[in-house]
Amino acid sequence: MQQNHGILPFPHKQNTPLRRYERNALHLLSLKTPMNLCRFLAMPIYRIEKIINSPEYKHHIIKKKRGGGRHISEPLGQLKKIQKRLNYFLQAYYLCIKPEEVHGFVINPLPSGKTHCNIVTNAGVHTGRKHLLNIDLKDFFPAIPARRIKELFTSPVFNFSEQMAIAFTLLVTCEAKLPAGAPTSPVLSNFVCLGLDAALRLFCREHHLRFTRYADDLTFSSDEFISEGTILEIKELIRRNGFETNEKKVRLESSHHKQTVTGITVNEKVNVDRKRLKKIRAMLHDSTKNGIEAAAQRHFNLTNPPGEGEQLRFIHRLNGYINFVGQVRGKNDPLYRRMDCELQQIKQTMQELAGNLPQRPE
Repeated sequence: MQQNHGILPFPHKQNTPLRRYERNALHLLSLKTPMNLCRFLAMPIYRIEKIINSPEYKHHIIKKKRGGGRHISEPLGQLKKIQKRLNYFLQAYYLCIKPEEVHGFVINPLPSGKTHCNIVTNAGVHTGRKHLLNIDLKDFFPAIPARRIKELFTSPVFNFSEQMAIAFTLLVTCEAKLPAGAPTSPVLSNFVCLGLDAALRLFCREHHLRFTRYADDLTFSSDEFISEGTILEIKELIRRNGFETNEKKVRLESSHHKQTVTGITVNEKVNVDRKRLKKIRAMLHDSTKNGIEAAAQRHFNLTNPPGEGEQLRFIHRLNGYINFVGQVRGKNDPLYRRMDCELQQIKQTMQELAGNLPQRPE
């Protein structure tokens, strides 16, 4: 990791005031003793020890679209509060050292809450390229064992003592691995991937490839054909850095066919997939012509007419789809504005009929 003349553990322009997230990063890195940790968490040592020895998690499974399930371990009570606080400061530190190729799980810990990294910026790097390679990492969070988290905390990235590293590791892992569902897991996965990101960055510069990573989605693009040998070398770099490739999700696409990155088409510019636009138009048309009840029943393939809860879920899903169009194409895009206007008219009609639909969130 870069050093700033031995003063700061991250790059910073000299003779300029530290930004808030930089101060928060230094605050986190200054925690050297258990008493520091107690003050940081505003919690006595015996309570922290109790939480570490008896962590509370709620376990459940979320079904995947293509079958199977994702195991979620959600922290409860004081443990969740601790992880939320740690996440805020970990995000501040990661923002100081983030590779430019990373676009996922990056949050600007400022009052505005705005972020400059998302699926659109991730996809935008690869627009107009002749060849596109997508590779997914297998079982991303569960593939990161507690051992790697402890090694991360004792490494030069954090330079915590053995005692502090163990405490932090026990506070953010479950069943000896990084749990999907914990507030701290996304940012910690980014820290763990620092070595992988650096190796892939160097490889891509040598082979004239563009590279981005959004969580476990790796994307490579080039105007030259990406050979099988190059793909095998990338997979080997992934393996050397402690991850496995999900062979089912390795896709090589040419500009003669639809190219997608994190769900966004990138052949000529970032755009929403035609199938999704068609689906949104169909949902809007069905709602306007036949009413929300009939549209929701058709959308969810329900045998009986949907209740208020299902109708609300339909509206929220449609709202999410349309917001996605606005995020990708821009809020001034005519298509987005037309869809959004139709949705507001549908909501207004429902409010007049039932008076129980929430207002559009600002």
